[in-house]
Amino acid sequence: MKLCGQISVELSVDDYIAAADHQRRLEDILRLVRDQYPEATLAMRERRERKPLSLTRAPRAMGSGALARYMEE
Repeated sequence: MKLCGQISVELSVDDYIAAADHQRRLEDILRLVRDQYPEATLAMRERRERKPLSLTRAPRAMGSGALARYMEE
């Protein structure tokens, strides 16, 4: 059996310099983790906030909702 453990850290940074500082700190922590789990990795990704979507109702179907009957040929 194979398992994948994941630790997630969300950071708010003002610029790339602050982001690089946080990355260095996480790499220091990763070195400690690698003592026990040598294949551990670090992935840093930019997360953009999603704009709220305006929801609209789906159009109603014009039928009765009954299933159509099919005849054998």
